[in-house]
Amino acid sequence: MNIYTLLQTKTDFTTSEKMIAKYILENPEKVIHMSAQEISESCFVSVTSIYRLATKCGTSGLSDLKVKLSSSLSEYKKMDETFDFDYPIKKYQTHHEMIELLKEDYNQTVLETSHLFDLDTLQGIVQLMDSSQQIDIYTSAGHLFFAKNFSFQMLEIGKQVNVPSEEYQSQLLAASSDSSHLAIVITFNGRGILSEKIPSILHKNHVPTVLISSTEYHPEIKYYDYQLFLSSKENHYKKMSSYSTRLSLLFVLDTLYTAYFKRHYEENIEKKTEYYKRMTEE
Repeated sequence: MNIYTLLQTKTDFTTSEKMIAKYILENPEKVIHMSAQEISESCFVSVTSIYRLATKCGTSGLSDLKVKLSSSLSEYKKMDETFDFDYPIKKYQTHHEMIELLKEDYNQTVLETSHLFDLDTLQGIVQLMDSSQQIDIYTSAGHLFFAKNFSFQMLEIGKQVNVPSEEYQSQLLAASSDSSHLAIVITFNGRGILSEKIPSILHKNHVPTVLISSTEYHPEIKYYDYQLFLSSKENHYKKMSSYSTRLSLLFVLDTLYTAYFKRHYEENIEKKTEYYKRMTEE
């Protein structure tokens, strides 16, 4: 995960650590050249708090933290924090302006979503996808199309992915699952049976489970083996449309598919070719 995204989304910072994170995000280029004492005086916090924040960010100390800040700075500067993801298009804008703003919405969404990936997490999920006998996706109506598209992609290379569309089907599938399955739960902020009912059943059945959600949703960790994050810039209710959330989910699912495909690259190319050949033979 990009170090700046980590500073924005981490939930276990103390008040002092939040002040340091805010200062870094607002003054990234300056912080890279500051000493611990200078950061301490600028943020009105102790030097100990700075090193504690560095540890929580997975770095070995302030020097290592500054190396990561420096290496990710160019990507961070591409993010436009003033962009209006809820209402990217205004009433009197031209069609040309509309197209350019939608393009910017998509660019910003893909950039942020890519920053939210943790590579070790991605690797762990792909290993589970490969070892599972069956993959099941649990989600709600708004995300069903993307889940079914992922199922179609995986079927093209011989991997079965179930996507129940009704609540009863979802509960029955969870109840009949075991450790040979992999469950993927997609929910922006945890609503209905996706928040507690389904994860609880899966947990009791020892089903490895992956959560795909907003950065603001932090359910009981015992239910999930891994969590992937969607871009969370849009208001869940007050917005023109789910432009950003839809694209972010598509990007996450395409990343999972591509990482899985790459694991058996030549074999999967052969499967797609052979399946198509069988379908088109007279």
